[in-house]
Amino acid sequence: MTDHSKLIDIPNYNTWKYIKQINQGFSDDLKYYIRDKYNREFFLRLSDSLLYDRKKQEHEIINTMTKLGVPSLQEIDFGNCDRGKSVYMLQTWIKGEILETALPTLSEDEQYKLGVGAGKILKKIHSIKSADRSDWYSIRMKQYLSSYKQYKEYGINYKYEKEISEYINRNVSLLKEEQVCLVHGDYHVGNMILSPGQKIIIIDFDRFDWKAPIEDFYKLAVFSRNISIPFCNGQIDGYTDNNPSSEFWQKYCLYIAMTSFLSLLWGKMRSEEMYMHRKRLCDILIQDHNCFQDMIPKWYSNINY
Repeated sequence: MTDHSKLIDIPNYNTWKYIKQINQGFSDDLKYYIRDKYNREFFLRLSDSLLYDRKKQEHEIINTMTKLGVPSLQEIDFGNCDRGKSVYMLQTWIKGEILETALPTLSEDEQYKLGVGAGKILKKIHSIKSADRSDWYSIRMKQYLSSYKQYKEYGINYKYEKEISEYINRNVSLLKEEQVCLVHGDYHVGNMILSPGQKIIIIDFDRFDWKAPIEDFYKLAVFSRNISIPFCNGQIDGYTDNNPSSEFWQKYCLYIAMTSFLSLLWGKMRSEEMYMHRKRLCDILIQDHNCFQDMIPKWYSNINY
């Protein structure tokens, strides 16, 4: 019998009639599907209590998203459980299919329209600006140089390292113009649900941060792009009102380039298999941008399907 002892001090636990653990994703959090005696359905997420402050911020951000009209899981309850060793977030359960698996079954026109919707939703998320006026250029450069140093310390020698570094050096001054805002942090088709009404619902805000808005397009370039190009075209068009500027593409390329070394490092730190996977993703990015000679990826088209 499955042990649910971590959950018993959550309010209304005694009304829960069905509990199923969900095993997917890279997060260390425990996730559960809950159904109570009234047949109401919930999503429960457990994290280490050391993350209480972070999870409280996430809880508040999701509530803000609801007020903004961003379709997402709605917060029901939040607090400590497991005798203070865990923090829980109880949310609404959303019926539907993960967009990653749903998109290939749809027409290119439907995929594009869903992408447009995702782009408009992302623009709403980015409307929350940071009150902190810290020097983003210095912060981001410190992060980049730290990841590059570790990349070298791990003995990684990616064959396109020179091209990536040169593009960064030519364009890094663009960081000085950035206005920091709320970013989802993991915005891609694996973190979206397609509801029975064919509407997109955004999930997994646990990687939220305060960064330059263009950083939320990295997962489009390395993940969503390999699932549905029409969707990616739509997301960019929806976000930019069908008019991505040359500045948009410059920043898009810059953040892809700056994150490449971190991506390779992340893979290397986990396993050789994961490193090879991340290397293949970087190879695709290089091909999409012709070794960073082209700002606009070869798959982008402003034809509205």
